[in-house]
Amino acid sequence: MHKRKTIFLITAIFLIIAGAVFFHLQNRDDKFSFSPNNNEASWTFDGKSWQVRGAPPPCPDPLTLPSPVDINLVSGILYPGQDRGNDYKPHGAFRFDNRDTNDIEVRAIMDGYILKASRYEDFGGEIQNFMFYVNPCGIMIMHDHFLTPSPKLQEIFDKLPIGQNGDSRTTYIEPKVYVKKGEILATEIGYRNFPGGYKNKNIGVDFGLYDLRKTNGVNYDSSFRTKFPMIDEYGTHAVCWLDYLEEPGRSLVRSLPGVDGRSGASSDYCK
Repeated sequence: MHKRKTIFLITAIFLIIAGAVFFHLQNRDDKFSFSPNNNEASWTFDGKSWQVRGAPPPCPDPLTLPSPVDINLVSGILYPGQDRGNDYKPHGAFRFDNRDTNDIEVRAIMDGYILKASRYEDFGGEIQNFMFYVNPCGIMIMHDHFLTPSPKLQEIFDKLPIGQNGDSRTTYIEPKVYVKKGEILATEIGYRNFPGGYKNKNIGVDFGLYDLRKTNGVNYDSSFRTKFPMIDEYGTHAVCWLDYLEEPGRSLVRSLPGVDGRSGASSDYCK
């Protein structure tokens, strides 16, 4: 009898330990999209071009990505690669002018690490959150106008200085924080109070997609470069993200109107 009790006790202890290890691994996998190591590729802009340290893994080929938002809720888009608001915008955006609330989920479309981020005070004193994350293969994703970031991201933004009057200059994030494909990045977007906006709101999220491995072939002349000096960091690597969405998202987003009143569906990247 004593021997059987001992065996039962050992078995129970083993199962408890195994369960704890399994829980730890599951929790780790939810937090990290890949295992960081010293050989992991890291991307930086040296003032002239993007450089990679380490050996980048191959990117998916063909590169097809889920939409970061529910396209069925989108009312219109801003196209990447156009003049908007007296500035050149390599990124686009999703608009939700048909909604009364800001509760739109934004999810990561690839595994990656957060490269840089900022938080800034904008119209009416509302805080907006802005970030870039990079897959080590060389694909970078940008989002701006997170109103309510996920708790994990909020911890990062809380440590950043608040830019005043729309100053959205970014800070590099160290040590690295990782996001996993499908992870919720934000639960609310845009501005709750925006005089002159749709129903005095401005509900939208910026979305940019960049291939850091190569330039996109768009020729920006010297006068353009003088006017927009950051073009080599972003504009020469931005792509038409509409073309990279998985179906049926690609067709759905192509059917949506370009809602910028001046530039419409014009784009230096999208044909």
